[in-house]
Amino acid sequence: MRGASGLIPLPSFVALLPAGAHFWRAGQPGLAVATALLALLAWTRAAWVRLLLLLALPPLAALWIWHTGRLVQTRQLLGEPWHRLAAILLGVALLTVAATLPLLRESARRRYSRNAPNALPQLGALLLCLGLLLPVWRMHPQLFVLERFFPQWGLLQPALASLWAALVAGWLSGKTAPIARMRLWRLFSLVFFAQLALGLAVESRFLLSGHLHLPVPGLIAAAPVYRGGGWFMLGLFSVSTLLVGAAWCSHLCYFGVWDATAAKSTARRPAPRWLPHLRLGMLALTLLAALGLRLCGAPTATAMACGLLLGLALVPCALLISRRAGYAAYCRGICPLGLLAKWLGWLSPWRVRRTGPCRRCMACARVCRQDAMDDPATTNGPNANCNLCRDCLAVCQQKALAVTFCGAARSQDWAGPALTALLAALHAAFLAMARI
Repeated sequence: MRGASGLIPLPSFVALLPAGAHFWRAGQPGLAVATALLALLAWTRAAWVRLLLLLALPPLAALWIWHTGRLVQTRQLLGEPWHRLAAILLGVALLTVAATLPLLRESARRRYSRNAPNALPQLGALLLCLGLLLPVWRMHPQLFVLERFFPQWGLLQPALASLWAALVAGWLSGKTAPIARMRLWRLFSLVFFAQLALGLAVESRFLLSGHLHLPVPGLIAAAPVYRGGGWFMLGLFSVSTLLVGAAWCSHLCYFGVWDATAAKSTARRPAPRWLPHLRLGMLALTLLAALGLRLCGAPTATAMACGLLLGLALVPCALLISRRAGYAAYCRGICPLGLLAKWLGWLSPWRVRRTGPCRRCMACARVCRQDAMDDPATTNGPNANCNLCRDCLAVCQQKALAVTFCGAARSQDWAGPALTALLAALHAAFLAMARI
Protein backbone atom coordinates (compact mmCIF):
# COMPACT_ATOMS: atom_id res chain seq x y z
CA MET A 1 0.00 0.00 0.00
CA ARG A 2 2.86 2.34 0.82
CA GLY A 3 4.37 1.73 -2.60
CA ALA A 4 1.08 2.51 -4.32
CA SER A 5 0.69 5.66 -2.23
CA GLY A 6 4.17 6.75 -3.22
CA LEU A 7 3.20 6.65 -6.90
CA ILE A 8 0.21 8.99 -6.52
CA PRO A 9 2.26 12.08 -7.61
CA LEU A 10 3.63 10.32 -10.71
CA PRO A 11 0.74 11.12 -13.11
CA SER A 12 0.84 14.81 -12.13
CA PHE A 13 4.62 14.88 -12.53
CA VAL A 14 4.44 13.25 -15.96
CA ALA A 15 1.62 15.58 -17.07
CA LEU A 16 3.47 18.73 -16.01
CA LEU A 17 6.76 17.98 -17.76
CA PRO A 18 5.46 18.36 -21.36
CA ALA A 19 3.69 21.57 -20.32
CA GLY A 20 7.01 22.95 -19.08
CA ALA A 21 8.70 21.91 -22.32
CA HIS A 22 5.94 23.62 -24.30
CA PHE A 23 6.37 26.88 -22.40
CA TRP A 24 10.14 26.72 -22.92
CA ARG A 25 9.77 26.27 -26.68
CA ALA A 26 7.21 29.08 -26.75
CA GLY A 27 9.81 31.51 -25.40
CA GLN A 28 8.46 31.65 -21.84
CA PRO A 29 11.35 30.28 -19.75
CA GLY A 30 10.04 31.77 -16.51
CA LEU A 31 6.72 29.96 -16.87
CA ALA A 32 8.56 26.78 -17.91
CA VAL A 33 10.67 26.78 -14.74
CA ALA A 34 7.59 27.54 -12.63
CA THR A 35 5.84 24.51 -14.15
CA ALA A 36 8.89 22.36 -13.44
CA LEU A 37 8.86 23.53 -9.82
CA LEU A 38 5.21 22.54 -9.53
CA ALA A 39 6.10 19.11 -10.90
CA LEU A 40 8.72 18.72 -8.17
CA LEU A 41 6.32 19.97 -5.51
CA ALA A 42 3.96 17.15 -6.46
CA TRP A 43 6.33 14.78 -4.64
CA THR A 44 5.98 16.61 -1.34
CA ARG A 45 3.33 15.75 1.25
CA ALA A 46 1.95 19.24 1.87
CA ALA A 47 -1.84 19.25 1.81
CA TRP A 48 -2.06 22.55 -0.09
CA VAL A 49 0.01 21.09 -2.96
CA ARG A 50 -2.72 18.55 -3.73
CA LEU A 51 -5.28 21.34 -3.91
CA LEU A 52 -2.99 23.37 -6.15
CA LEU A 53 -2.50 20.44 -8.51
CA LEU A 54 -6.26 19.94 -8.74
CA LEU A 55 -6.60 23.60 -9.72
CA ALA A 56 -3.67 23.72 -12.13
CA LEU A 57 -4.07 20.53 -14.18
CA PRO A 58 -7.53 21.17 -15.76
CA PRO A 59 -6.51 24.61 -17.17
CA LEU A 60 -3.35 23.00 -18.56
CA ALA A 61 -5.51 20.39 -20.31
CA ALA A 62 -7.68 23.18 -21.73
CA LEU A 63 -4.51 24.91 -22.93
CA TRP A 64 -3.42 21.76 -24.78
CA ILE A 65 -6.83 21.53 -26.45
CA TRP A 66 -6.72 25.20 -27.47
CA HIS A 67 -3.16 24.81 -28.77
CA THR A 68 -4.23 21.72 -30.72
CA GLY A 69 -7.02 23.66 -32.39
CA ARG A 70 -4.65 26.44 -33.46
CA LEU A 71 -2.06 24.07 -34.90
CA VAL A 72 -4.65 21.96 -36.70
CA GLN A 73 -6.20 25.06 -38.23
CA THR A 74 -2.79 26.30 -39.37
CA ARG A 75 -1.88 22.95 -40.97
CA GLN A 76 -5.23 22.70 -42.69
CA LEU A 77 -4.71 26.14 -44.23
CA LEU A 78 -1.26 25.10 -45.43
CA GLY A 79 -2.54 21.77 -46.74
CA GLU A 80 -0.27 19.78 -44.42
CA PRO A 81 -1.17 16.56 -42.54
CA TRP A 82 -2.57 17.18 -39.11
CA HIS A 83 -4.21 13.98 -37.81
CA ARG A 84 -1.12 12.59 -36.10
CA LEU A 85 -0.34 15.93 -34.47
CA ALA A 86 -3.88 16.27 -33.20
CA ALA A 87 -3.85 12.72 -31.80
CA ILE A 88 -0.60 13.36 -29.89
CA LEU A 89 -1.64 16.69 -28.41
CA LEU A 90 -5.13 15.53 -27.49
CA GLY A 91 -3.52 12.49 -25.86
CA VAL A 92 -1.39 14.84 -23.75
CA ALA A 93 -4.54 16.78 -22.82
CA LEU A 94 -6.28 13.53 -21.84
CA LEU A 95 -3.25 12.51 -19.75
CA THR A 96 -3.33 15.88 -18.00
CA VAL A 97 -7.01 15.49 -17.11
CA ALA A 98 -6.49 11.89 -16.01
CA ALA A 99 -3.68 13.01 -13.68
CA THR A 100 -6.28 14.67 -11.46
CA LEU A 101 -8.14 11.40 -10.77
CA PRO A 102 -5.60 9.88 -8.34
CA LEU A 103 -5.59 13.16 -6.43
CA LEU A 104 -9.30 12.80 -5.69
CA ARG A 105 -8.93 9.49 -3.89
CA GLU A 106 -8.84 9.09 -0.11
CA SER A 107 -5.34 7.62 -0.39
CA ALA A 108 -4.20 10.93 -1.91
CA ARG A 109 -5.71 12.85 1.01
CA ARG A 110 -3.80 10.62 3.40
CA ARG A 111 -0.58 11.05 1.48
CA TYR A 112 -0.91 14.84 1.19
CA SER A 113 -1.71 15.30 4.87
CA ARG A 114 1.06 17.55 6.12
CA ASN A 115 -0.38 20.69 7.75
CA ALA A 116 -3.82 19.76 6.43
CA PRO A 117 -5.78 22.17 8.70
CA ASN A 118 -3.97 25.10 7.08
CA ALA A 119 -4.19 23.91 3.48
CA LEU A 120 -6.90 26.38 2.47
CA PRO A 121 -5.16 29.48 3.94
CA GLN A 122 -1.94 28.42 2.22
CA LEU A 123 -3.65 27.90 -1.13
CA GLY A 124 -5.56 31.15 -0.64
CA ALA A 125 -2.34 33.04 0.02
CA LEU A 126 -0.79 31.61 -3.14
CA LEU A 127 -3.78 32.52 -5.31
CA LEU A 128 -4.09 35.99 -3.78
CA CYS A 129 -0.41 36.68 -4.38
CA LEU A 130 -0.73 35.55 -7.98
CA GLY A 131 -3.83 37.71 -8.35
CA LEU A 132 -1.87 40.73 -7.12
CA LEU A 133 1.31 40.17 -9.11
CA LEU A 134 0.14 38.83 -12.48
CA PRO A 135 -1.72 42.04 -13.48
CA VAL A 136 1.35 44.03 -12.45
CA TRP A 137 3.55 41.78 -14.56
CA ARG A 138 1.22 42.12 -17.53
CA MET A 139 1.17 45.93 -17.34
CA HIS A 140 4.66 46.71 -15.97
CA PRO A 141 7.00 43.70 -16.14
CA GLN A 142 9.96 45.96 -15.42
CA LEU A 143 8.77 46.31 -11.83
CA PHE A 144 10.26 42.85 -11.25
CA VAL A 145 14.00 42.67 -10.73
CA LEU A 146 14.32 39.34 -12.53
CA GLU A 147 12.77 40.80 -15.69
CA ARG A 148 15.20 43.71 -15.61
CA PHE A 149 18.26 41.47 -15.59
CA PHE A 150 16.87 38.50 -17.55
CA PRO A 151 14.17 39.46 -20.08
CA GLN A 152 11.41 36.85 -20.53
CA TRP A 153 12.22 35.36 -17.13
CA GLY A 154 10.19 37.85 -15.09
CA LEU A 155 7.13 35.61 -14.78
CA LEU A 156 9.17 33.28 -12.58
CA GLN A 157 9.27 35.96 -9.89
CA PRO A 158 5.48 36.08 -9.28
CA ALA A 159 5.48 32.27 -9.28
CA LEU A 160 8.23 32.07 -6.66
CA ALA A 161 6.59 34.81 -4.61
CA SER A 162 3.30 32.91 -4.63
CA LEU A 163 4.96 29.71 -3.46
CA TRP A 164 6.62 31.73 -0.70
CA ALA A 165 3.21 33.17 0.25
CA ALA A 166 1.89 29.63 0.74
CA LEU A 167 4.80 28.78 3.03
CA VAL A 168 4.38 32.03 4.97
CA ALA A 169 0.68 31.35 5.53
CA GLY A 170 1.57 27.95 6.97
CA TRP A 171 4.12 29.43 9.37
CA LEU A 172 1.77 32.19 10.47
CA SER A 173 -0.94 29.60 11.18
CA GLY A 174 1.19 27.29 13.31
CA LYS A 175 1.67 27.02 17.04
CA THR A 176 4.81 29.18 16.87
CA ALA A 177 3.08 31.94 14.89
CA PRO A 178 4.43 34.84 17.07
CA ILE A 179 8.03 33.68 16.54
CA ALA A 180 7.41 33.12 12.83
CA ARG A 181 5.85 36.57 12.49
CA MET A 182 8.90 38.31 13.95
CA ARG A 183 11.32 36.29 11.83
CA LEU A 184 9.38 36.89 8.63
CA TRP A 185 9.00 40.57 9.49
CA ARG A 186 12.77 40.92 9.99
CA LEU A 187 13.39 39.10 6.71
CA PHE A 188 11.00 41.49 4.98
CA SER A 189 12.96 44.50 6.26
CA LEU A 190 16.38 42.97 5.55
CA VAL A 191 15.43 42.25 1.93
CA PHE A 192 14.08 45.78 1.60
CA PHE A 193 17.26 47.46 2.82
CA ALA A 194 19.55 44.97 1.07
CA GLN A 195 17.86 45.87 -2.19
CA LEU A 196 18.36 49.53 -1.40
CA ALA A 197 22.06 48.94 -0.70
CA LEU A 198 22.46 47.00 -3.94
CA GLY A 199 20.69 49.74 -5.86
CA LEU A 200 22.99 52.41 -4.44
CA ALA A 201 26.28 50.53 -4.47
CA VAL A 202 26.03 48.03 -7.31
CA GLU A 203 23.27 48.54 -9.88
CA SER A 204 20.46 51.08 -10.14
CA ARG A 205 18.17 48.45 -11.66
CA PHE A 206 17.54 47.21 -8.13
CA LEU A 207 15.62 50.46 -7.51
CA LEU A 208 11.99 50.79 -8.54
CA SER A 209 12.46 53.66 -11.00
CA GLY A 210 16.23 53.78 -11.15
CA HIS A 211 16.18 56.81 -8.83
CA LEU A 212 16.57 56.91 -5.07
CA HIS A 213 13.56 57.41 -2.82
CA LEU A 214 14.26 57.79 0.88
CA PRO A 215 13.01 54.69 2.75
CA VAL A 216 11.33 56.65 5.54
CA PRO A 217 7.71 55.59 6.22
CA GLY A 218 6.53 59.11 7.05
CA LEU A 219 7.55 60.30 3.58
CA ILE A 220 4.83 58.14 2.03
CA ALA A 221 2.41 60.74 3.40
CA ALA A 222 4.65 63.81 3.12
CA ALA A 223 6.16 63.34 -0.34
CA PRO A 224 2.91 63.88 -2.32
CA VAL A 225 2.28 67.08 -0.34
CA TYR A 226 5.76 68.37 -1.20
CA ARG A 227 5.63 67.31 -4.85
CA GLY A 228 1.98 68.12 -5.42
CA GLY A 229 1.48 64.68 -6.94
CA GLY A 230 2.89 61.16 -7.00
CA TRP A 231 0.22 59.48 -4.93
CA PHE A 232 1.09 55.89 -5.91
CA MET A 233 2.87 54.85 -2.71
CA LEU A 234 0.28 56.51 -0.49
CA GLY A 235 -2.48 54.80 -2.50
CA LEU A 236 -0.73 51.44 -2.23
CA PHE A 237 -0.34 51.91 1.51
CA SER A 238 -3.99 52.94 1.89
CA VAL A 239 -5.34 49.99 -0.10
CA SER A 240 -3.18 47.46 1.74
CA THR A 241 -4.16 48.96 5.10
CA LEU A 242 -7.84 48.82 4.22
CA LEU A 243 -7.32 45.15 3.34
CA VAL A 244 -5.50 44.08 6.51
CA GLY A 245 -6.11 46.97 8.89
CA ALA A 246 -3.46 48.04 11.37
CA ALA A 247 -1.70 44.71 10.76
CA TRP A 248 0.31 46.72 8.24
CA CYS A 249 2.27 48.03 11.25
CA SER A 250 2.93 44.56 12.68
CA HIS A 251 3.81 42.73 9.44
CA LEU A 252 4.70 45.04 6.54
CA CYS A 253 6.51 48.10 7.94
CA TYR A 254 10.23 47.81 7.23
CA PHE A 255 11.09 50.23 10.09
CA GLY A 256 8.64 49.01 12.70
CA VAL A 257 10.13 45.54 13.01
CA TRP A 258 13.34 46.87 14.56
CA ASP A 259 11.39 49.05 16.97
CA ALA A 260 9.30 46.01 17.95
CA THR A 261 12.42 43.85 18.29
CA ALA A 262 14.00 46.39 20.61
CA ALA A 263 10.82 46.62 22.68
CA LYS A 264 10.59 42.83 23.07
CA SER A 265 14.11 42.65 24.48
CA THR A 266 13.04 43.93 27.91
CA ALA A 267 10.13 43.78 30.32
CA ARG A 268 7.05 45.71 29.23
CA ARG A 269 6.14 49.00 30.85
CA PRO A 270 3.00 51.03 30.19
CA ALA A 271 3.60 53.81 27.68
CA PRO A 272 2.99 57.39 28.87
CA ARG A 273 -0.46 58.75 28.14
CA TRP A 274 0.91 61.67 26.16
CA LEU A 275 2.59 59.42 23.57
CA PRO A 276 -0.41 59.34 21.15
CA HIS A 277 -0.55 63.14 21.26
CA LEU A 278 3.12 63.26 20.30
CA ARG A 279 2.46 61.09 17.25
CA LEU A 280 -0.46 63.29 16.22
CA GLY A 281 1.84 66.30 16.50
CA MET A 282 4.48 64.53 14.40
CA LEU A 283 1.92 63.84 11.68
CA ALA A 284 0.83 67.47 11.65
CA LEU A 285 4.44 68.69 11.70
CA THR A 286 5.41 66.34 8.85
CA LEU A 287 2.55 67.44 6.58
CA LEU A 288 2.95 71.14 7.41
CA ALA A 289 6.71 70.96 6.85
CA ALA A 290 6.16 69.32 3.45
CA LEU A 291 3.62 71.98 2.52
CA GLY A 292 5.92 74.75 3.73
CA LEU A 293 8.85 73.39 1.72
CA ARG A 294 6.66 73.29 -1.37
CA LEU A 295 5.32 76.83 -0.90
CA CYS A 296 8.84 78.16 -0.28
CA GLY A 297 10.14 76.45 -3.39
CA ALA A 298 12.74 74.56 -1.36
CA PRO A 299 15.05 72.39 -3.48
CA THR A 300 14.81 68.61 -3.42
CA ALA A 301 18.04 68.34 -1.44
CA THR A 302 16.51 70.32 1.42
CA ALA A 303 13.38 68.17 1.40
CA MET A 304 15.48 65.01 1.46
CA ALA A 305 17.49 66.35 4.41
CA CYS A 306 14.24 66.91 6.32
CA GLY A 307 13.17 63.37 5.45
CA LEU A 308 16.41 62.01 6.82
CA LEU A 309 15.84 64.00 10.00
CA LEU A 310 12.40 62.46 10.36
CA GLY A 311 13.59 58.90 9.86
CA LEU A 312 17.27 58.23 10.22
CA ALA A 313 18.01 60.70 13.01
CA LEU A 314 14.99 59.84 15.15
CA VAL A 315 14.95 56.07 14.76
CA PRO A 316 18.13 55.33 16.77
CA CYS A 317 16.83 57.51 19.61
CA ALA A 318 13.47 55.77 19.54
CA LEU A 319 15.12 52.35 19.49
CA LEU A 320 17.09 53.20 22.59
CA ILE A 321 13.89 54.26 24.32
CA SER A 322 12.06 51.18 23.11
CA ARG A 323 14.79 48.89 24.39
CA ARG A 324 14.68 50.48 27.83
CA ALA A 325 10.94 51.02 28.15
CA GLY A 326 9.57 47.82 26.59
CA TYR A 327 7.19 49.51 24.17
CA ALA A 328 7.64 50.54 20.52
CA ALA A 329 8.47 54.21 21.04
CA TYR A 330 9.09 55.10 17.39
CA CYS A 331 5.93 53.42 16.12
CA ARG A 332 3.70 54.75 18.88
CA GLY A 333 5.14 58.20 19.38
CA ILE A 334 6.90 59.38 16.22
CA CYS A 335 5.91 57.58 13.02
CA PRO A 336 3.23 59.62 11.19
CA LEU A 337 2.36 56.68 8.95
CA GLY A 338 1.51 54.55 11.96
CA LEU A 339 -1.22 57.00 12.92
CA LEU A 340 -2.65 56.89 9.40
CA ALA A 341 -2.57 53.09 9.57
CA LYS A 342 -4.48 53.23 12.84
CA TRP A 343 -7.15 55.51 11.37
CA LEU A 344 -7.50 53.44 8.21
CA GLY A 345 -7.57 50.34 10.41
CA TRP A 346 -10.87 51.55 11.86
CA LEU A 347 -12.35 51.11 8.37
CA SER A 348 -10.92 47.62 8.01
CA PRO A 349 -13.33 44.77 8.88
CA TRP A 350 -10.80 42.72 10.87
CA ARG A 351 -10.83 42.81 14.68
CA VAL A 352 -9.57 40.73 17.58
CA ARG A 353 -12.54 40.06 19.86
CA ARG A 354 -13.22 38.11 23.02
CA THR A 355 -15.43 35.25 21.89
CA GLY A 356 -15.23 33.00 24.95
CA PRO A 357 -15.01 33.07 28.77
CA CYS A 358 -11.93 34.73 30.27
CA ARG A 359 -10.28 33.59 33.52
CA ARG A 360 -8.20 36.79 33.90
CA CYS A 361 -4.79 35.14 33.67
CA MET A 362 -3.66 38.36 31.93
CA ALA A 363 -1.31 36.48 29.61
CA CYS A 364 -2.66 38.52 26.69
CA ALA A 365 -1.93 41.80 28.48
CA ARG A 366 1.61 40.72 29.30
CA VAL A 367 2.45 39.78 25.72
CA CYS A 368 0.92 42.91 24.15
CA ARG A 369 3.44 45.72 23.52
CA GLN A 370 0.81 48.16 22.29
CA ASP A 371 -1.09 48.56 25.60
CA ALA A 372 -4.10 47.33 23.65
CA MET A 373 -5.30 44.83 26.26
CA ASP A 374 -7.31 46.30 29.11
CA ASP A 375 -8.92 43.89 31.53
CA PRO A 376 -9.97 41.21 29.00
CA ALA A 377 -12.67 39.86 31.33
CA THR A 378 -14.61 43.12 31.25
CA THR A 379 -14.03 44.19 27.62
CA ASN A 380 -14.91 42.74 24.24
CA GLY A 381 -11.30 42.66 23.15
CA PRO A 382 -8.30 44.90 22.50
CA ASN A 383 -8.72 48.66 22.35
CA ALA A 384 -7.91 50.97 19.43
CA ASN A 385 -4.16 50.51 19.98
CA CYS A 386 -4.33 46.95 18.60
CA ASN A 387 -2.21 46.40 15.50
CA LEU A 388 -3.49 42.83 14.86
CA CYS A 389 -0.21 41.12 15.64
CA ARG A 390 -2.39 38.36 17.16
CA ASP A 391 0.24 37.37 19.74
CA CYS A 392 -2.54 37.43 22.33
CA LEU A 393 -4.36 34.63 20.50
CA ALA A 394 -1.31 32.39 20.79
CA VAL A 395 -0.96 32.79 24.58
CA CYS A 396 -4.65 32.59 25.54
CA GLN A 397 -5.07 29.18 27.16
CA GLN A 398 -8.85 29.51 27.13
CA LYS A 399 -8.94 30.25 23.40
CA ALA A 400 -11.18 33.14 24.37
CA LEU A 401 -9.80 35.52 21.72
CA ALA A 402 -10.30 35.24 17.97
CA VAL A 403 -10.06 37.25 14.78
CA THR A 404 -13.51 38.34 13.63
CA PHE A 405 -14.88 39.99 10.51
CA CYS A 406 -17.12 43.07 10.58
CA GLY A 407 -17.36 43.15 14.37
CA ALA A 408 -18.93 39.73 14.82
CA ALA A 409 -19.40 38.82 18.48
CA ARG A 410 -19.02 35.09 17.85
CA SER A 411 -16.01 33.16 16.68
CA GLN A 412 -15.77 32.79 12.90
CA ASP A 413 -13.60 29.82 11.99
CA TRP A 414 -12.74 31.29 8.61
CA ALA A 415 -11.85 34.86 9.71
CA GLY A 416 -8.43 34.13 11.21
CA PRO A 417 -7.23 31.97 8.29
CA ALA A 418 -8.55 34.55 5.80
CA LEU A 419 -6.60 37.37 7.45
CA THR A 420 -3.51 35.16 7.58
CA ALA A 421 -3.81 34.43 3.85
CA LEU A 422 -4.17 38.14 3.08
CA LEU A 423 -1.12 39.06 5.17
CA ALA A 424 0.99 36.28 3.65
CA ALA A 425 -0.01 37.33 0.13
CA LEU A 426 0.83 41.00 0.74
CA HIS A 427 4.12 40.08 2.43
CA ALA A 428 5.18 37.95 -0.55
CA ALA A 429 3.90 40.41 -3.16
CA PHE A 430 5.75 43.37 -1.63
CA LEU A 431 8.83 41.22 -1.17
CA ALA A 432 8.77 40.24 -4.85
CA MET A 433 8.74 43.72 -6.37
CA ALA A 434 11.51 46.27 -6.61
CA ARG A 435 10.10 48.56 -3.96
CA ILE A 436 12.58 51.40 -3.50
